[in-house]
Amino acid sequence: MLKRLMFSSITLVLLAGLALAHGDPITGTVTAVTSDTFTITNSKDNKAVTLMLLKDTKYVIEKKAAKKSDLKVGSRVVIDAQMDPKMKMYNAEEIEIAPAAAAKPATAAKPETPAKSTTPAK
Repeated sequence: MLKRLMFSSITLVLLAGLALAHGDPITGTVTAVTSDTFTITNSKDNKAVTLMLLKDTKYVIEKKAAKKSDLKVGSRVVIDAQMDPKMKMYNAEEIEIAPAAAAKPATAAKPETPAKSTTPAK
């Protein structure tokens, strides 16, 4: 009985640690993309953050699989990443890319009003 209780307690602690391991997601706007890194302006503090792109990094747009080529300068992103202590850089595990903004419909130009005459009418 005591062994079961200890096993359950240890399992619970380990699972809680795994759930908290990732921390807050990183959000921002992409400012540069290379073959193995990308840089964003962090939404929290407006500072540049460079992240590593891995072979198994997942790209997502609207909960559907996307490609690395969908990651473009100007894209808004939410990133799930882990800090690599050796590189002192984040490894991007999953990047959620905001869909491109829909084009706004053109607004109709207002017709010009005729100029008022300054001469009195006869």
